[in-house]
Amino acid sequence: MRISTSMIFNNGTNGIQNLQSDWYKLQNQMSTGRRILSPADDPIGASEALLVSQSQGVNQQFLDNQATARSQLNYVETTLGSVTDNMLSIVELASDAGNTTYSAAQRSMVAEELKQRMSSLVGLANTRDGTGLYIFSGYQSTTEPFQINTAAAAGVAHSLGANTYVNYSGDAGKTELQVSASKTMATSESGLDAFVQVKDAQGVVTTKSIFDGVQNMVEILDGTRPYTTADYTQALKDINTSLNHVATVRASVGARLNALDSLTSSGEDVGLLYDTRLSELQDLDYTKAISDFSRVQMQLEAAQLTFKQTSQMSLFNIL
Repeated sequence: MRISTSMIFNNGTNGIQNLQSDWYKLQNQMSTGRRILSPADDPIGASEALLVSQSQGVNQQFLDNQATARSQLNYVETTLGSVTDNMLSIVELASDAGNTTYSAAQRSMVAEELKQRMSSLVGLANTRDGTGLYIFSGYQSTTEPFQINTAAAAGVAHSLGANTYVNYSGDAGKTELQVSASKTMATSESGLDAFVQVKDAQGVVTTKSIFDGVQNMVEILDGTRPYTTADYTQALKDINTSLNHVATVRASVGARLNALDSLTSSGEDVGLLYDTRLSELQDLDYTKAISDFSRVQMQLEAAQLTFKQTSQMSLFNIL
């Protein structure tokens, strides 16, 4: 068989280029730590890795949503905790004022302290989050939800309607987030549910908001309304009902936080499984890669040396 000079050069060049390509590929694999650099390296493995990566991305999005929901609910729960503490102080003060030995002046002093508690209560109901949005306004998050009703008549029992002590300007909406493939969770509480539509032990909505109950007690104690045992007892009952109502709303928020903890724990476990599977599909076996790298490097050096010596062979050298 006749071998031309061009064939020698072409075969030598092709051989060196193929070995260089293998060598560079191994270099890239070792630098990235990935076995599959393109679908051509392992079509089936690349296809499965893509599906796993997509599932992993969806799972991570749910985990991010859960973290956002947890942050928002923690803010609501903390605020409701402060409302509960405030209501406990109000109940204690109102209970003390029922002492039959208290004079009108002493009851008036209690009323003044209750007014301060009322101011704090309205302030908590108008709490904003870190972005400046009102957390109890429902969907109307840029609108201050609670304002003192200046048209409310003094000396008359306050109740929902025209004579409510505090007006609500928000709505009944609750923001929601998709926290799993099958679950959407409310991440807020509307002021309507938390402060206005107070429910009794049977779950029936009463006729007084949290603010109405407290203001009725204030006006009974400061002399705006005549002090009677019946009115005082009713006002104290309304305040206790409001306290229990806030505790129920807070418990609902706490239940959602517990559910988020369970979802996050499960999501993190699933994420770990995805990471493990991706590692199995993509991660490089460094021991094998280093061995292959050394072998290809040796072959490349040998091919380069052989090509050099072969390219110099000529009949003119022996003439």
